[in-house]
Amino acid sequence: MADTILFGKYQLCRIIGKGRTGTVYQARHLSLGEYRAIKQVAKADVCGREFRREALLLKELRHPGIPIVYDLEEDKTHYYLIEEFLEGESISALVKRLGNLTGNMVIRYGIQICDLVHYLHSAGTEPILYLDLQPNNLLLCHGTIKLVDFGCAEYQSQANKTSIRYGTPGCAAPEQYTREPLDVRTDIYAIGVILFYLATGYLPESGDRENRADLDMAIGRGLYAVIRDCMCSRELRIESALEVKKRLEKLFDLEPWIFQNDSLPSLILSFAGSGPNIGVTHLALGLSACLWKWGIPNLYEECNPSGHAMLIAESAGADPDDSGICRVGSWLIRPEYGPQVRFRRAAGYPVVIRDYGDIKKGSGRLKRNVRVEGSTCRQRMILVCGGKAYEIPENQKAEAMAADAATKAIMLCNFTEPGFRPARLERPFFCCMAAPYFRETGRPSKDAEAFFRELWSRLTDGKGVERYKKFFLKRQFYPMKGKP
Repeated sequence: MADTILFGKYQLCRIIGKGRTGTVYQARHLSLGEYRAIKQVAKADVCGREFRREALLLKELRHPGIPIVYDLEEDKTHYYLIEEFLEGESISALVKRLGNLTGNMVIRYGIQICDLVHYLHSAGTEPILYLDLQPNNLLLCHGTIKLVDFGCAEYQSQANKTSIRYGTPGCAAPEQYTREPLDVRTDIYAIGVILFYLATGYLPESGDRENRADLDMAIGRGLYAVIRDCMCSRELRIESALEVKKRLEKLFDLEPWIFQNDSLPSLILSFAGSGPNIGVTHLALGLSACLWKWGIPNLYEECNPSGHAMLIAESAGADPDDSGICRVGSWLIRPEYGPQVRFRRAAGYPVVIRDYGDIKKGSGRLKRNVRVEGSTCRQRMILVCGGKAYEIPENQKAEAMAADAATKAIMLCNFTEPGFRPARLERPFFCCMAAPYFRETGRPSKDAEAFFRELWSRLTDGKGVERYKKFFLKRQFYPMKGKP
């Protein structure tokens, strides 16, 4: 495939998807060095007018969640639609990797889906019906939902004139299987299906549309009610994507700043250690994995010369995107490339986790970043120290360096002996915690997840400290003195 060059300028790289009418390739523009998505459709399967319809429809749309159309081409046997290449993971792949998502993650992605559908319904003088909202057509690109494959999309009046109707079984509204009229509520039904799929990990079964009491118990009555009202009979269904969005927004139970979508992060978590091999990277990646599981998009940045992040990416076969970010398992990782390498700014992450490694080597860079970004976003320092009595002198030196770089911090004592307490606990530390052992960085154990949940609570001035203390006392770890 790498030897195939279309129209003298597009070098095919790989197949990225197959649909009802054609195959989608990733291709590299030889002159510009940029990637494109090329949809190839056989002329035997579709007429030229029908193929151009998708391109002409997309040409009129301008939304960050909808791909840009660059060109139309054809040869003797195929039509080609050249579009913006969107690098991300499908909702289907995300659910297969993580299983059913948390309520907050469902709500966050659901709001973005509603925004996209509302834009289609209101962009022109007549609603555009998407008509094939399903997990494979939704991409998650750095925390942002993108909508691809507009092969079924039609203006509402035209959709009701077409004799043949398409849709994905399990996702399509009941009226798509009959001759009933199609309108914006047809897409509302599919929104409910997607929310159900995100919350449960499977599509609702035919004949069981308003599904199950266990869903109510698992995700809460509020989200269950939204899904039910999207998937009920057409006459009783929620009437607009904007209304679905407003109902989802009322269900947020996290601080609003977590969900800001600015170019700068809302919270920067700076990890550093009292020395080498103290477990900084292990704990930083463990927190990153848990945040993704809880529905909080985040970026792990390596800010030290160890090269560990690059080794992780290479072992997983993950290539960097144009921001230098690699997708590896449960993480988005940006390795340390050195000062000579420049990438596009990575934006859109409400939380950035930075790994400075040994604080004795990284304190200068840490102080510079805190000084430059301190006025634009919230910052927290996490200092990882040894939990043995003979490591107290090194811990004291590290604490002094951290105090010089940050105003608020948490000390994590790793590999802690029962009963260990640091020799002192001075400013800027507002609490000290004992970190549990867990083997798999990308899949923290239940004990480790409880620890990270409490760490997150303290980092965001939340609650739940007493419950965590009881947990660790039972485990013969002792929470350190200090004001939470």
